[in-house]
Amino acid sequence: MPSPVKLSSAALTGILVIVGLMAAGIFAWILVLAPGMFFDQRLWWTGFVALLFAFVSFLAYAGTESRPLQRMAGGLFVISAGSFYGSIFTSRNDTGTMILWSVVLSVIVVIVLIGVFVMARDAEATQARTARRRLTP
Repeated sequence: MPSPVKLSSAALTGILVIVGLMAAGIFAWILVLAPGMFFDQRLWWTGFVALLFAFVSFLAYAGTESRPLQRMAGGLFVISAGSFYGSIFTSRNDTGTMILWSVVLSVIVVIVLIGVFVMARDAEATQARTARRRLTP
């Protein structure tokens, strides 16, 4: 497995600022300026865009193993899940459809949380393994 790319703090800050500004701009357009959309549709599109940005942030984290990118990906996933839940519960659909989509979204959230748990466990094992390799003077 190739080693992760090491980023300078300026490059990392640039990546975070660019992704944050792009996401904020798209969220602002969807939530405030998008004409002719109902509130539940705006929440759905906000969740979808947040999920896409979370995936892009996670891919950048996978290549660099930078903690701020991991936190940004996690935060965008939380925004995504919250927007999807908000869209489900503010929609004008019948109760059965709302319950069905709530269950589907909850299963997806649980799968992602299991993935986060596995990644955290693996990262802890890697840190413990590399800590034992230090040479004492």
